[in-house]
Amino acid sequence: DYFGPITVAAAYVESSKIPLLKELGVRDSKNVKDPEILQIAAQLKHAVPFTLLSLDNVKYNALQSKGMSQGKIKAYLHNLALKKLIEKIQPAIADGVLIDQFAKPDVFFGYLKDQEMFQAKNIYLSTGGESIHVSVAAASIIARAAFVKKCEELSKEAGFVIPKGAGPLVDQAAAKLIQTKGIASLNTFTKQHFANTEKAKKILQKKGISY
Repeated sequence: DYFGPITVAAAYVESSKIPLLKELGVRDSKNVKDPEILQIAAQLKHAVPFTLLSLDNVKYNALQSKGMSQGKIKAYLHNLALKKLIEKIQPAIADGVLIDQFAKPDVFFGYLKDQEMFQAKNIYLSTGGESIHVSVAAASIIARAAFVKKCEELSKEAGFVIPKGAGPLVDQAAAKLIQTKGIASLNTFTKQHFANTEKAKKILQKKGISY
């Protein structure tokens, strides 16, 4: 998404808790609407151990401007979330770690070669992780809920509803934000290097609005 933070979560689900999570409605978050995401996440927080990280856009833009790719940023966040969770659940030891794959394994581990990496008995990376194991689906719902809440806060700050994604509605919203809050506000609200920034500027230029 152009607007809002990057949120990453890790969840530890013992096999005995799987039926409970399914009863709560935990499933692939792409198939769950935001109001239900918030409801499920509120219950999940009391059901399983988890860690949640949120990288705001000021920090994201600073890292990106120094040459750090979005993939590397996400790998760092995944690593930190997993390290914190593995420490949190001690003395329990997870049978394995399943990561919802956003980069090929060699690329993912390459991103972390300069980091102290999380330790686990078995490490798996797979696309569609949410449909493979309920733990990934739970983590995704927790992360999505945090993102939705932050977008609600940003909407209040902006004075209008901040759309999700990176499509044409987002371009229009970015143009409106520049017009009402100034170009510098993009650093707080958005991932500035996305193409939406230039598209928003062009919208204002066509209207003859200076920024």
